Amino acid sequence: MATTLTIAMTDDDTAPLVIPERCVGCGAAPTTQSQLSFAKLVTNARGTQTAVHRKLAVPHCDACARSTKAVFLAGLVPFTLGFLVAGGAAFAVVAFNASLAGLDDIGRPNNVNSLVLGAAAGLGAGLVGAFVSEIAARVLLLPVLGSALWRAPLFVPSLLTDVDYVAGLTGRPDAGLSAITLTFTNDDAARDFAAGNTARLQP
Repeated sequence: MATTLTIAMTDDDTAPLVIPERCVGCGAAPTTQSQLSFAKLVTNARGTQTAVHRKLAVPHCDACARSTKAVFLAGLVPFTLGFLVAGGAAFAVVAFNASLAGLDDIGRPNNVNSLVLGAAAGLGAGLVGAFVSEIAARVLLLPVLGSALWRAPLFVPSLLTDVDYVAGLTGRPDAGLSAITLTFTNDDAARDFAAGNTARLQP
């Protein structure tokens, strides 16, 4: 059963988060660390946008750290291949046919309307192809990597929502990166984390 906690984030180094000395994935003694990373453009009171970055070091055993990397590659590789193949094919077909149809003759001389239309089609088809390719790869790799594949967010939704994942823990920031909602798959790790950070827990 998963446990969800929302923790306030601050730049105050005198009040660091207390990270329990157990692997957040399996509860074993930690031997290494993985990182949850978040970055957002935040608008301040004056209307100026600034880049805000937050990182959370997560204790892991070697097995859970390897699982995190394997799940990341299991999503990244098919996502990239699907995007390149589907996007490249759509770009070539649409741009070629648009050029044959005379789209480049519309407007100013030396227009490249066909390439612009092809790029738009390639981007849309690439995202669809990447999504389908990643889903197919996860289904095929499920017997090898197990349920961790389903706990990790897909690339397209994670790009839109800024969700990050490591084995045993998913993080979702709020709009201003002032708080992060953490979902633990290990209830004991969640209890230890909550006990050490009661002052920064939010309802």
